[in-house]
Amino acid sequence: MKAGKQTELITLETKTSVVNEKKHQLKSAQDKAEEIAQKHAISAQIKQTEHDLQQRTSNRILLEQKNEQRNLERIVKVTYEACRDETAGDPDPDWLARFFSMAKKIYSPSMQILWGKILKHEILFPGSVSLKSLKTLQDMTQREAQIFQQATSLTCNFGNDKSQKLLTGIKEHKGKLSLFKQIKSHRIQYGAYQLSYSNLLILIDLSLLLKTELESGEIAKHIDLPFGYKSNDYTLQPIRKGITFTYYRLSPIGEELANLFGSSINQQYKDMLPNLLSQHFIVQSNKE
Repeated sequence: MKAGKQTELITLETKTSVVNEKKHQLKSAQDKAEEIAQKHAISAQIKQTEHDLQQRTSNRILLEQKNEQRNLERIVKVTYEACRDETAGDPDPDWLARFFSMAKKIYSPSMQILWGKILKHEILFPGSVSLKSLKTLQDMTQREAQIFQQATSLTCNFGNDKSQKLLTGIKEHKGKLSLFKQIKSHRIQYGAYQLSYSNLLILIDLSLLLKTELESGEIAKHIDLPFGYKSNDYTLQPIRKGITFTYYRLSPIGEELANLFGSSINQQYKDMLPNLLSQHFIVQSNKE
């Protein structure tokens, strides 16, 4: 056998082996359903068991209680390891009771880390985390939390208002009479930054984002406007009259959770922002 054909044969055998291994690793939907049922101690009508209904119920409740205990222990461990020698406050007992009642149902490791950090924050600053925010967080899936973190990595602030806003575009209004007024708009396509419009609707549905897109007043020419994106601060001066911002604002609960989640930077967005602003403003970076 020639070397070339031998190599092709070995390659084919390797690919076949990989395909067979993947097929072996894949499970059918029925197998997965049975696995889930067994994991949650509710598989008696799928797979025969010698235990009666009362015993099966006791087993399920005991398993649930064990999992909840494990969840709370993992969350408290995160809190303990995050705390140092800071001065501690005294969290409200009712708040703690509600916190643990909700936290015991958190199974995702990444969400457990977040809940652990929230408990630390409340230990340091009692009364700083509202029960409404906890309830919203409890209702969020891990995917929804990731969407929210993606959105907060794109928020900015401008003017004297330090609330976080998701800038959607910059408008130029030309002409004094409304009948002849022309509007030129530069829209930010957030799909390029892994935040689709459907994701925005999810955040609105969770009451993390106010549902109405807002528009700022006209930004006065020859007035320096503070503009901040995370730790990057700019001063903007409009090149022309009639310039406004359009944006979505985080809700009060969204603001609170954004502070608890922490703020990350989207490097691609950070690089784009000065170029966009410079089309409408004289942009001065306030880096020291």
